[in-house]
Order: sequence, then structure tokens, then C-alpha cells
Amino acid sequence: MEKVRFSAIENTITKSIVETFETMLGLDLAKVGKATDPGLDEKRMVGVVHYAGEVVGSLSVHVSQDLAILITTAMLGIEPKELSGDEEIKDVLGELTNIVSGNLKSDFLNADLSCVISTPSITRGSDFKIEPSKMGITHQWVFRHQAHEIVIEIAIEEDLGAKVAIPGREALSADQVIQKIESVDIPTTVINSVIDVYYTMLSMEIETIPEVPPDFREDKRTVGTVSFAGDVHGMFNIQVNDNFARMMTAAMLGIAEDEIESQEEVYDVIREMSNIIGGNLKSAFVDVGLSCVLSTPSITNGLDFRVEALNIIKTQRFLFNCNGHTIIIDAGIKKEKALAEEADTPAALPVEAAPVVDGDQSGGGYRNLDLILEIPLKVTVELGRTRKRVHELLKTGRGSVIGLHQLEGEPVDLLVNDTLVAKGEVLVEKEKYGIRIVEVVSRKERVKSLS
Repeated sequence: MEKVRFSAIENTITKSIVETFETMLGLDLAKVGKATDPGLDEKRMVGVVHYAGEVVGSLSVHVSQDLAILITTAMLGIEPKELSGDEEIKDVLGELTNIVSGNLKSDFLNADLSCVISTPSITRGSDFKIEPSKMGITHQWVFRHQAHEIVIEIAIEEDLGAKVAIPGREALSADQVIQKIESVDIPTTVINSVIDVYYTMLSMEIETIPEVPPDFREDKRTVGTVSFAGDVHGMFNIQVNDNFARMMTAAMLGIAEDEIESQEEVYDVIREMSNIIGGNLKSAFVDVGLSCVLSTPSITNGLDFRVEALNIIKTQRFLFNCNGHTIIIDAGIKKEKALAEEADTPAALPVEAAPVVDGDQSGGGYRNLDLILEIPLKVTVELGRTRKRVHELLKTGRGSVIGLHQLEGEPVDLLVNDTLVAKGEVLVEKEKYGIRIVEVVSRKERVKSLS
């Protein structure tokens, strides 16, 4: 890295994850040398974001299922038995991943490195490994809470030539963005691209199929993933069983299957396929005037896992057959700006997207919390209050001093949509004001106030 050193990245990640655990979860966290938690080798969850722009690569947060539950219940202020399903757990892990990656992104921007981050994806299961984008050396840091550990991995590098892809992202209104996204024929773009790439690059003829064949079994498989960021946020996956992945690799390299030297060659071919097909979809968005950057591809391989993008309104699945082998393509686009605006008018939301709340709300059963996490909220810092009569206000002018009931040195109030959520102390850094949170209201009450 030329502008950002990994020592600085390590400091930011450490500070971010430790402070988040302490302030938001009320849990202590310490940095340790290596991972020893057996839960990380069993059922686990991984939150992943991709960087694109002048910084490219990925950051992933690995936790055991037990730690994921502990983090979620601490964030929501509920008991494990009150969890209504995996959606809450995925939401909280995604938010934790967002916080760490977002703080690191701020460092990059301060170093004059223009970049964006993707919507988080969650990979969960009991038998899988993630091969990050091939961006330099992968760095790993391990943190421990009691017997639980959290592992953060990052693989990034600078790509200064990509800066031109970023400016102008906010030039379009929310309605314009949605209209342009909807003007793209995603099914036709994906289908034509897949068929064309397999024919021209692999000399394989494939056809679309309406459903997964009844004799299809998910054996050990490989998934190539790319993410979109900019005006368009989303994710594209291509999934094939490993035996077919080797056939694809041999066809791409023009060799026999037994001549494939390593599994990495197979991963490279799947990366290339996901990059080309995802790139064609990106081009379709750019052609209609949308800013869209594509992440570098990552690979997930194993027997038991699922890769899911958070906050995607609808994921479209496309199925193909090639001589009895099934190819599964998933493409999901996030319409975050439209959703934020429509949230003020509940009737405008599709019936299936309406938040589902258990009859007894005291248990915190917010299964579709992700539907409201992107709603913009007004955050206000209040130094203090006082009461004045009208004739007193009429006498105020330049130079007048208005006394407040708040005493010097007392924490200031932090309000969200005029509701007190926390208290903090004023900080000044680089001629900018900020607030350090020193006290928060009940986590459960904060989540309930969003409904």
C-alpha cells in the first residue's frame, strides 16, 4: 500500500471492533495471537464486504454460531430464547461488518483514496472456506471474548486508475436511480451473457431450465461472487459442483482434467467467469446512466454453506443445464433509496415485504428488521434546554447569551427523530466537532423505537 499502511489498518480495525463490542454490546474484547475457538471450525457465520475504486479487495468478519447469537442478543437486549430466527442474527453480523469496514473506508478517504463498499453478504454453514479476492497478502487479526473468538481478515490493494469510476454517484435522485435500474432487463442480460460466455470461452452449449432437476445433488461446490456498488448495490453469484468446475477449467485452459495442477486454477476460472458475467450486468447499468463499480471476485468452496446478500429486495435465480450439469446463477439488486422513501408510506410496500412482528412484541420478535435498517433518521445533538417567554425572545439579538439548564461538563443529549437514545461528550478533532457516546438507553428499547 502506498498511502495506507497495514499497521494503520490494524489499528483502525482493532479500535473499531473493541469499541463496538464495549459501547454497543457491553462486552469486553481483547486482541490475541491466534485462533483457538473450536466453534470457528464448526457451524459458523462470516460477514463480507468488498471495496471498489482506488482501494479494491475484501474484508470479512468470522464468528462461530454461538458468538453470533451472543452478539445479537447483546445488541437487541434480549435472551437467546427470544430470537425469532436467523434473520436477526444475519442483520446484526452485517451491521458489525459494516461498522468495521465503514471506519476503514473513512481512513482511506482521509488518505485521498476514493472508494466505495458493497452491501454486506453473509456466508453461513458448517463446511466451507472463503478464498478472498487475489489482492496482495491476506492479513488476519483475532479477538477474544471469554471462550469465543472473532477473526477479521482483509485482502486489499490500491488501484489508483479506478478513481474515475467513483465521482457523480449522488448526482441522480432516488426516483431516477430506481427508474434506471428498472429499465435494465436483468433476466435477458444475465441469460444472454451466461450462454455467450460458456460458448465463446469454454466451447460449451448450455440451455436455460425452469427448475432444478429432481436428480440434482449439491455436492462439494464452488461459488464465485462479485458485488456492485455506487448507484447500484447488489451481488452476483455463479455456483457449480466441483466436478463440473474442473470440466470448465480444463475447457478454459485447453487441457485434460488430470492436467489441472491445483485447485487454485479452478478458482481462477470461476473468478473469471463471475467477473465477466457480472461485468456485463454492470455495463448494462452504466449504459443507462448509472454509476456502478464491480468488486474483485471472491470464492467460497465447501459442502455445507449458503451465501446471501443482506437488504436485497429480491434475488433472481437463473438455472442452466450443460450435458446434465446444473449451473445456478443468483443476481440481487438492492433498491435502498426507494425503500427508504417508501417507508414513510407503508401501504406502498409489497405485501410480502411488510415487516413481520410477533404478536407479543415484548419478546423482540422483529424477523424482518433488515427492511428498516436503511431508513434515514435525523440525528440531533442537544447541548441543553431552557424556557423563554415571547417578550424575552423578542429582545434577543446578536451577542445575546441564552443560559441553559445543562451544567458545564455534563454529557450532551443525542436524539434520533427527537427521541433521546444516548448521552455523549463533545470532542474536537481536526477542527471538526464530534460526540463520543458515554451512555446509551436500553438496546431493546432502541430497537423497539424503530418499529
